[in-house]
Amino acid sequence: MIKKFTLLIVIGMIFISTFTINGVGDEDSINIICTNTVLADFVSNLMTENVTIEYIMPPGICPAFYDTKPSDVNKIVTADIIISFGSPTMEPWLGDLLEYNPSGNLIECKNLGEWNYPSGAKKYIEYLETELISLYPEINNSIQLNADEYINKIDAKFLELQNRIENNSYNDKKVICMGWLKDFIEFLGFEVTYSYGPPQGLSLQDELDVINAASSNDISAVIDNLQSGTDFGARVASESGASHVIFTNFPDAIPGTKTYLDMISYNTDQLIKGIATYEYKKGEMAELESKVSNLELQSNLFLILAVIFIVLTLVFLILYNKK
Repeated sequence: MIKKFTLLIVIGMIFISTFTINGVGDEDSINIICTNTVLADFVSNLMTENVTIEYIMPPGICPAFYDTKPSDVNKIVTADIIISFGSPTMEPWLGDLLEYNPSGNLIECKNLGEWNYPSGAKKYIEYLETELISLYPEINNSIQLNADEYINKIDAKFLELQNRIENNSYNDKKVICMGWLKDFIEFLGFEVTYSYGPPQGLSLQDELDVINAASSNDISAVIDNLQSGTDFGARVASESGASHVIFTNFPDAIPGTKTYLDMISYNTDQLIKGIATYEYKKGEMAELESKVSNLELQSNLFLILAVIFIVLTLVFLILYNKK
C-alpha cells in the first residue's frame, strides 16, 4: 500500500514538473510585433529562439495610408516588444494602437533612413541589436552572433548583385527613379540622372521636369516604388521609350520576395530585365532605322537613274531628229 502511494506521489511530481517546465517555456517566449515586414525580417535574423514575430501592415501598400483592423489591436495587446519606424508621418495610425498596451517595450527606429542598400540596412541591424540586448542582456551573445552573421550575409548578397550588373556590362547606364530607391540603384553602379518624390505629391511642374529629364537623355529605365504608386512612372516610361521597372521596398509584397535578401535580389533582377528590354528595343529601332535609310537610299538612287535615263533618251531623240 505504501509502495503504491509512493508511486502515485512520484508520478504526480513528474506530471507537475513537466507542466511547470512547459509553463516556463511558454512564459519565456518573447512576443514581438513589428509595424512592417522589413523590421520583422531584420528582427527574425537577430532573435531566432523562443520568440514569436509578427507584423501589422500588409507589405504591398504605403505605410502612411494603412487603415488598422481589430486584429491589429489583438496583436498589440499581447506584445512584449513593439518595433516601429518611430515616424508619425510614415505610421500615423500607430499612436492609437499603442494606447492598448502602455506597458509594452517600444523600439523606435527613428531617422535611420533607407534600408535598401548595405550601409542603410546595417544601421537598422546595429540599432535593433543594441536595443534588444538592452532588454534581454541574458541572451546578448546570441543576438550579437546572429547580427554579425546576418551583416555578413547582407554584404555577400550586395557584392553578388554588383557583380551581376558588372557582368552584364550595365554599369553607368542612365536611369530615372523614385527618390527612395536612388541610393540602392547608384550602389549597384547605375547613373541616376533624375529622381522624384512620391507621385501623389508632385506638382504639374514637377511632373513636366521628370518627363523632360527622361526625354532629354539616353534613359534606359524609369524605376518606381510599388508602395508609392506606379502609374506616373509608367506614363513617363511610355513617353520617353524607356523601360518601366517596379521595385518593392518591403519584403513579401510580391511572390519571391519573402525576405529582405530575396527582395533586393528581386529588385536587381527586375532592373536587369528592364535594361535588357530597352537595349533590345533600341537595337531593333537601330536596325529598323538602318533599313529605312537603305530603302531611302535605294529610292533616291532609282530616281537619279530614272532622271539620267530620261535625259539620255531626250538627247538621243534630239540627235536622231537632226539626222
